[in-house]
Amino acid sequence: MVPTPAVGVYLSAGRFEAVVSGLARALTSLAGAGVGQSLRTPPVIARSIIERVGYHQAFPHLLGSVVDSDLVLLPAGCYCLYPMFEGARLTTPIEVSIEATCFRQEDSAETGRLRSFRMREFVRLGVGPQCRVWRDDRLTVAREWLGELGLETEAVVANDPFFGSGNRLIRALQREQVLKIELVATVGPGQRQAVASGNYHKEQFGAVFEISEPAGGVAHSACLAFGYERLALALMHRHGDDPWRWPDQVRDMLSLEVRA
Repeated sequence: MVPTPAVGVYLSAGRFEAVVSGLARALTSLAGAGVGQSLRTPPVIARSIIERVGYHQAFPHLLGSVVDSDLVLLPAGCYCLYPMFEGARLTTPIEVSIEATCFRQEDSAETGRLRSFRMREFVRLGVGPQCRVWRDDRLTVAREWLGELGLETEAVVANDPFFGSGNRLIRALQREQVLKIELVATVGPGQRQAVASGNYHKEQFGAVFEISEPAGGVAHSACLAFGYERLALALMHRHGDDPWRWPDQVRDMLSLEVRA
């Protein structure tokens, strides 16, 4: 990645973009036939949505505003999804793929901790226990897939940001309920970060947007998210900065053809 005068904002060159494109293709295949719809979001979202979900209160320091407008910079792709089903009563579980360019006002120049970054999310709306089972199953598949790419990951229970930062008791309760699990990998020398995460939101968004599951109860949701830049950094740290010299299996999984 090519640095710019803005900390945490980079341009990406050809080799890096080839890896990101390969990851996008591979994740589409990994998701399988369960995905009913694929969306690509703009980098902005209505401020009213962010206020409804409480992000502006939980993370005011991370939020980026668009001056003199009703927009803010998008902090996570799934926030665009829930208003599409506002007031709906689901007849079957919904699974959607979302690609998004996100922004978070990070205050660190640590490798991979970008302010502008790309994310791929798979979101599930449906019955509570089924959403949690889906999250756990997808995390297992994702970790196996990352292992096949040559990445050693650690599953770490973390706080779920969708519920806000909260006090120490709230954070402890979130960990006890295992609402968020991060898959952590090495993205640079001495730097380990989450390259993917599985989140179970319970009825948080179903309640806000009045989405019902088939039996009439409040719908639950879960998501599996991947950071494109962090994954690319992790792969380059593991295999070198020339993707066309990576192991055959990795190149095949990412559809990276050998250059003549």
